[in-house]
Amino acid sequence: MSRDVIALLAESPSRRSLLDAMVAADPDLRIRLVAEGTVVELRDDSGQLVLAVQSAQRMAVATEADRLLEDGVSEELPAQPLWVEARGADLVTPDTAELARRFVGHLVDQHGGVVWEPPSRLERDDSLVGATDHPAVSALTAKNAVLVQDRPVVSLSSWTVDALARYGREGLGIQLVTPSTSVLTHALRSLLGNPNATWAVRTADGHHYDGFNGLPLTWQDGVGYVPDPNAVTEDGPHPDFRAREEHVTGTQLHVDLQMDHPASDGLELGGVVELLAERLGGARPSVWGVSEPLTREWDAAAVTAMARNRAPSETTLVFGGQPGDSDDEGVRPFAGQLRVARTESGVREYVRFTVGYQEGEEPDLDALRPLVRALSDRDGLRSMTVRRAHGRADLLQPPRWAGVPVPVGLAVGAEGITAVGRENALAGPVKGRSFGPPMTPVIWYRIGDGVEPDSWERFQALMRHLRPVSRDRRS
Repeated sequence: MSRDVIALLAESPSRRSLLDAMVAADPDLRIRLVAEGTVVELRDDSGQLVLAVQSAQRMAVATEADRLLEDGVSEELPAQPLWVEARGADLVTPDTAELARRFVGHLVDQHGGVVWEPPSRLERDDSLVGATDHPAVSALTAKNAVLVQDRPVVSLSSWTVDALARYGREGLGIQLVTPSTSVLTHALRSLLGNPNATWAVRTADGHHYDGFNGLPLTWQDGVGYVPDPNAVTEDGPHPDFRAREEHVTGTQLHVDLQMDHPASDGLELGGVVELLAERLGGARPSVWGVSEPLTREWDAAAVTAMARNRAPSETTLVFGGQPGDSDDEGVRPFAGQLRVARTESGVREYVRFTVGYQEGEEPDLDALRPLVRALSDRDGLRSMTVRRAHGRADLLQPPRWAGVPVPVGLAVGAEGITAVGRENALAGPVKGRSFGPPMTPVIWYRIGDGVEPDSWERFQALMRHLRPVSRDRRS
């Protein structure tokens, strides 16, 4: 497992200061620049990776550090501190955690700020000890790259994004190992929802279970963590996974939306993200980025420029509200993912948006109908699905049972309505409400409040009506 130590600096370090910090860590290690100089690696004489350091990132808001590290860590920092993360490989010798402390400690002494190091919760044993040529990866098997993170809040770091890209190209899956006390950020939880990813949670007694379904896992040489073949099916999920009450007390509303745009020089992306944030979260997005911490202030023009520069390849980014905003009346924690892809006819935005509500606070589901009306005023809506689920109001994901998201509503755009016919679409098993021009309508189906026991049956009946089986298949 990696040894992480983070410096939050008041001033930007110079190149000379960074070199002095590397010498302070260990003057005998060799320096290697990678990723066009954005990552510095310290290696021993054999070429073994010992310590990796990312270049300083200026943060748009200091409270992003509170979200990812611990409340109050930003209190004595300037409004836009710099984040420098040092990650030591998991070696018996040297003590890489001490090397990382010396490195970031030198920077803080020179430039002001604070040093943050997570308290250790994972016992080091043979199953968790290891190092590879990648700073984030503790073990490589024929099937998976295994990352071990011993942090209270595990985020979608740039190390993780790089590991996913590098080993994904090689056809490997990603497996993340954390203690049962860790939680995932919304961004990382979304990534680990991929079928080729696994969240292996280590319990206090050394066992492992899947952080999303609670089923026991075991290590298989050459593969990684797999379902435990010796587990008794009747026993169900691990007891730690079933201990929901003290971990999952709020409510989350999930929105999945697709929007099409004709390609043009004047196209600006991100408007739908802003609409969802303002209508459901009570504020515009605050920060965004391709990894956490989210260091950029939200700017739709900058988002568009990145997508345009990466075209025709896809662009995926994450966004969120400033944590401090949630103290304002009517403003709630929200976060999400925006994926932009080229299509034959133009550009498509895929948006995943989640907003959190405190225990006892009811989501304002009446806001969904005017939201659909506003979407119908914009060309290109393909679909929007809204689901309700138990979950923490701060959107962090513990390895605990939170139930299954329940459908609240579905909006279908003009293309889908044309395929089944407007009259037929309005005659479905769930009453539809039409918005927009009669020839190119958007129809909103309110399935329920997300608490009714028959919500899934109503949703499935509606989908069967909107996607009828072809005549050839019926015959």
